[in-house]
Amino acid sequence: MCAIGALATACAPSPRPAAAARPPGGVVWDYDVAFAGDARGELVVDARFAETPGPWSLDEDAARFVRGVEYAVGSGWAAAAQDGASWAIPCGAAGCRVRYRFALREASEAIADIETAVASGNVYEAPPSTWLLHPESPPDGRFRFQVRASPPARFAAGTSRAPGAAPGVFEAPTDTLQRASFAVFGPFDATSIARGRGVVDVASAPAGLALSPADVAAWIGGAVDALDAYFGGFPAAHVLVIVLTGGAGSTRGETLGASGPAIVLRAGSTLRRATTRDDWVATHELIHAVLPSLPRAQIWLEEGIATYVEPIARARVGAVTPEKLWGDLVEGIPQGLPEAGDEGLDRTHTWGRTYWGGALFCLLADVELRERTGNEKSLDDVLRAAAKAGDDATEWSIERFLEEAERATGTRVVRELYERMALAPGSVDLGSLWVRLGVHVDGHRVSFDDGAPLARVRRAITRRP
Repeated sequence: MCAIGALATACAPSPRPAAAARPPGGVVWDYDVAFAGDARGELVVDARFAETPGPWSLDEDAARFVRGVEYAVGSGWAAAAQDGASWAIPCGAAGCRVRYRFALREASEAIADIETAVASGNVYEAPPSTWLLHPESPPDGRFRFQVRASPPARFAAGTSRAPGAAPGVFEAPTDTLQRASFAVFGPFDATSIARGRGVVDVASAPAGLALSPADVAAWIGGAVDALDAYFGGFPAAHVLVIVLTGGAGSTRGETLGASGPAIVLRAGSTLRRATTRDDWVATHELIHAVLPSLPRAQIWLEEGIATYVEPIARARVGAVTPEKLWGDLVEGIPQGLPEAGDEGLDRTHTWGRTYWGGALFCLLADVELRERTGNEKSLDDVLRAAAKAGDDATEWSIERFLEEAERATGTRVVRELYERMALAPGSVDLGSLWVRLGVHVDGHRVSFDDGAPLARVRRAITRRP
């Protein structure tokens, strides 16, 4: 198999060896997928499974694009019985082998949803949950897949690479398949950005995109550089970024990370190389990709971290001025204050409380940590520790996050603030905070008072370490 990082085009297909009922290493589902990349845009899937009860299914919206599901019987094949969006496949103690086709092009054009399938010209984005048929009750173990794409088509996936396997073979726990990260098929432009121990693979679909491959690389590279500086080294071993055209309007992004981090950026049609420097979406989504996710109740903390850290990371590499950063915070933060009936950040999931309420929490934590420790500790330390420790788990409980914050800073600042703001509305005097930081906004003009009590804290927040 030919591969550059996770962006793989297959050479001539090799014979598929017979699989044991339960392959070594805990792999209980093993998929071999062929993608011709021709006008049909079809996947041909040959899969082997350890003993597993049914029924078998995949993403409900994608079920109507599955064709010809069969299972091996002796030296022949038998058609699997279909019941709505699921199939009955006998899979006994010896395991079973299943084959089918998936109409990827049809699904991508008909569904047009990045969490299931979407087309951008003749490039198709679809997570593995869309096209990998699997038992609805996953056993403990891991699933593995490889996709053989006929040139000029390529394939890339955010799913983690299989340990010890050839490039282009991916593997993750079975219980992550239904929410596995993004994947992309077709003749996309591919580049890899290496920073420290990390690699960001970029796959961009040229159709309708007002950016050249070099423009895309510069755009994503700038976001990677900002986080490389903020974290003291890019913290993730691998991230996949898929760039598709997004039509009119601003750039939008989404991150999935259950089986390995991947991002889809839908670039606005007016985005040009000259304006990518002002784009914040790529940096925002990369922050999600390099940090562990949190439970639904703490989605405000995930989004708040990305909202707060993005301009700081960009300011430290000169992409945002301190005046712009503080002016935007003074304008935006009030949208995160509690209103009548608020029950705390964990229980009030409005847009304002989720994004700006989370950012307010991060600002207060950062300021209080710096004030208590004379700028020796900050939110930087908490997030660097989380990014480093997050390699062993992509999803954390809030308790683990709070424990990590205590270890990283030697204080209970983050926990105490969580108790005040997440479990109750809390109260914040923003006017006093801006005065203490020495931030003054008059219309569109931002000025600083370097004699303010927390002026050193304000300057430290945007200073590159």
